[in-house]
Amino acid sequence: MPSFDSTLRPRFKSPWPLLPSRSPMRAATATLSAALTLALAGCATPFLKSTVDVPEHFSGVSSAESTTEVAWWKAYGDPVLTDLIARAERENRDIRIAAEHLRAARAGETINRSWLLPSIGASAGTARSDSGYGDAAKLAFPDIDRNSAGLDVSWELDLSGRLRAGAQAAGAEARMAEDQVRGVRLLVLTDVASNYFTLVGAERQLRTVRAISAAQDETLRLVRARQRVGFASAFDVERENVLAERARAAIPPLETLAAVARHRIGVLIGDQATAGDTLQTWNGGTVAIPEIQPGQPASLLERRPDLLAARAQLEAANWRRRQAAADWFPRLFMGALFGRQDVDVNSLSLGTARFGNVAGLLTLPLLDWGRRSATNEIAASGQKEALLRYEDAIVRALEDVENALVALRDERLREASLATAAASADAALAHARSLYDRGQIDRLPLLEAQRAQLAVQLSDTDSQTELLLDSVRVFKALGGGWEEFEPARPHASTANLGNARNPTIESTAKDPS
Repeated sequence: MPSFDSTLRPRFKSPWPLLPSRSPMRAATATLSAALTLALAGCATPFLKSTVDVPEHFSGVSSAESTTEVAWWKAYGDPVLTDLIARAERENRDIRIAAEHLRAARAGETINRSWLLPSIGASAGTARSDSGYGDAAKLAFPDIDRNSAGLDVSWELDLSGRLRAGAQAAGAEARMAEDQVRGVRLLVLTDVASNYFTLVGAERQLRTVRAISAAQDETLRLVRARQRVGFASAFDVERENVLAERARAAIPPLETLAAVARHRIGVLIGDQATAGDTLQTWNGGTVAIPEIQPGQPASLLERRPDLLAARAQLEAANWRRRQAAADWFPRLFMGALFGRQDVDVNSLSLGTARFGNVAGLLTLPLLDWGRRSATNEIAASGQKEALLRYEDAIVRALEDVENALVALRDERLREASLATAAASADAALAHARSLYDRGQIDRLPLLEAQRAQLAVQLSDTDSQTELLLDSVRVFKALGGGWEEFEPARPHASTANLGNARNPTIESTAKDPS
């Protein structure tokens, strides 16, 4: 047999030149360069931001650095209102529903962040193959037992930033859900206050209207008595009867208003509607109307929950747009499997075999019949829509504050005039009572003065109620109050720990590209 000479060359020549082999360091460098290129390409997607100009101060209000009190409902000095708001915050179902939505959103954020990390799984199995033959045939048909255990790892390397963009979007959506909880809490608090003040006003008006009705009935009785002796005509009687019936007809609507307010409060505090029937308003004094400092308009962007939620929605839409754009680029998957297997043949151990496998897969979209283009179009449209919604929310919030401040200012002027009229009516009634006591007038002019005084008092009560409701509308427009029920913020020494648990709090405030 001839010996083989390792120096011999093959008799054929390859038509392709031999490619130079790359060292692992050069391959890693090439991979890193490609990943950096793709990441920079993904960051080319623009982040949209609001361009709405916020004024320096509200019209008709001088620029003020101070802002309104957080627990604004305590400034009214009504302990019943304070207790109702505290109970509503604990028991209201709308707040609890929003909290469950927040819980799901945070779970979704955890799911999206998990895709950035490797997935690790374990597997174990056993198998037995019994030939069914006797001992003599086991050499040809052996009984085999297999026991195996393994550990598998799978990981998609986020070359283009697609997974990171999805995680950031989920984080923004979780913050949007958190702001929505704050918005629901604000609506509930203001609804409780509005219905409570409506109830207080209705009860005060009922007392006045019933007094007017009683005075009108007494006037009608006197006019009828004067008619019997010829001092009044049938026209006078019918006129007073109309006034008496009209005063009596004003009672049922006020009773309905009070009942509806009670029922609404019962539902707002998480109970049955009839639970409000036993509610007793505070009789310890006059409810004070606090002086409201609206602060600067720019503070709305950091306090009003609907604006915070709209801004978080815009941030999420920006990240979704970047996620959709990154879908054009390659995706790299890595997988590894490690384990061991024990094999017994006819109860004879063949030992332990270890196995391992590492694989990589790079995918690149080539033809999808416009699916990715449509996905990017949807994301771009959602991004633009979120921007418009945020800007519209800013404009509407400023409008709400301006309208509420104007209404409160004008109602204060109206209440001041009615208070002056009420003082004059009280003085007129006191003068008429003095004349009646001296016998200079009869009872009918005294009743007319009393009726006029009650009518002015009724208007003044209505203005005071409207003034309370306008003040609540201002607090609602300013968006404050939900902070009172927020958990305590960590101190500066522990702030980094909070951000480590949720790193998107700081990183998503600006475009990371």
